Amino acid sequence: MIQRRIQRGFILLETILAGALLFLIVSAFVIAAISGQESSVLSGKRSRAVLLAEEGLEAVRNIRDEGFANLGDGVHGLATIDNQWNFAGSQDTTDIFSRQITISPVDAQTKDVSSTITWQQNAQSTGSVTLLTRLTDWLEGVISWLNPFKEASLNIAGSEDGLKVKSSGNYAYVVRNDGSPDFAVIDISNSTSPTLVASLSLIGTPSNIAIANDYAYVSSSDNFQELQIIDISTPTSPSVVGTFNASGGADGTGVYAVGSTVYLTRNSSSDDEFVIINAGNPVAPTLVGSLNMGAAGLEVFVSGMRAYIASARDNQELQIIDITTPSAPSLIGSYNLPGNTNALTITGFTNTILLGQGNTLHIFDVTNPAIPITLGSTNMSGTVNDLSVGNANTLVFAGTSAGNAEFAVIDITDLTNSSIIGTVDISNNSTINGIMYDGGHNKAYGVTNLNSEEFMVMSAP
Repeated sequence: MIQRRIQRGFILLETILAGALLFLIVSAFVIAAISGQESSVLSGKRSRAVLLAEEGLEAVRNIRDEGFANLGDGVHGLATIDNQWNFAGSQDTTDIFSRQITISPVDAQTKDVSSTITWQQNAQSTGSVTLLTRLTDWLEGVISWLNPFKEASLNIAGSEDGLKVKSSGNYAYVVRNDGSPDFAVIDISNSTSPTLVASLSLIGTPSNIAIANDYAYVSSSDNFQELQIIDISTPTSPSVVGTFNASGGADGTGVYAVGSTVYLTRNSSSDDEFVIINAGNPVAPTLVGSLNMGAAGLEVFVSGMRAYIASARDNQELQIIDITTPSAPSLIGSYNLPGNTNALTITGFTNTILLGQGNTLHIFDVTNPAIPITLGSTNMSGTVNDLSVGNANTLVFAGTSAGNAEFAVIDITDLTNSSIIGTVDISNNSTINGIMYDGGHNKAYGVTNLNSEEFMVMSAP
């Protein structure tokens, strides 16, 4: 009898425990379902807020395009009047979302813009999203470069040609066709009177230069140091701190740097023509990955997870490399331009690539890198040696061998209808080999084959 009572007690206890466990499980599922639903709702609200913030920035761009003076400093709301965006009040609302546009000055031709969306997430919290951009008076920039002129020049000792130039802050860095010196640092703080403040004589012949952080990276012909790393943390006292020896003896031809990662192109050989280098320790840079391109890579430009090569390969003057996995770069796209002329120079922005081949500037849409699309081209009347983009990606500055237009400014506001808007004749039978646009000073720096004017400053009225 007692045993049966004990058994019934255990059965009752098990029933109670099972019921409690079931209650807990059901409760957990209900809570999870409610939390998931709330999370989905909150995520949906945030996604809509991001879209409204993006719309705000696009609206401000439209207002800017109607006239840069329309971008008044301060906090604004937005409204559409006669199907055009206008500023109205200090904020605007869409359902539960409030939007504020804040405009602040950078300089006479530049504004910082933020688009902020706020909303009530739930009873306990509010949500906020802010997107930022910088807008320039690109039309004024285009107009000002209609009549460019040579503002100043500098003679660097020796007769070697200037090859390439890059600038950073108040200094320009020049490489020359060997000789002493073949690396020069120029103070450009006073554009009417540039001055040589330091120089080096490098081993081998330099071919190109890139600047990143406190280092200049120089591609070289030397078989044991195709990449040379120069410390420019003190521009008036540069020093070679490291070198990289790529496999084989092919010369370095082009170089590009992103942070401490350096991308090197080389002349054609049995060894890889594209090389990725880790220069995190500039004294001892190391190989990350490489790729055989089938021909010389003459210059390289990097944007995001892709490297773009100006190539000597006759059926692939443009080569596109996936660098998502730096240790295993792979060719994912190319374009065959007419003729067998090598592509010499390359640059770009976002999904637009600018390539100089022979006398022609080619413009590509590389949104789909596997199938690059030509958007347009401009004839330069002389070999396109170097390109630099400026003025909020509306202008291209070109160094060429054109007889009376060695320096050229091309308007690419409409990528499908680019055109030369200004030129400078620096001298008969001369060439600008390298060009660099400096947005901070609104100047372009060129290096030439003229013995008395290896460095030039180009300016707009």
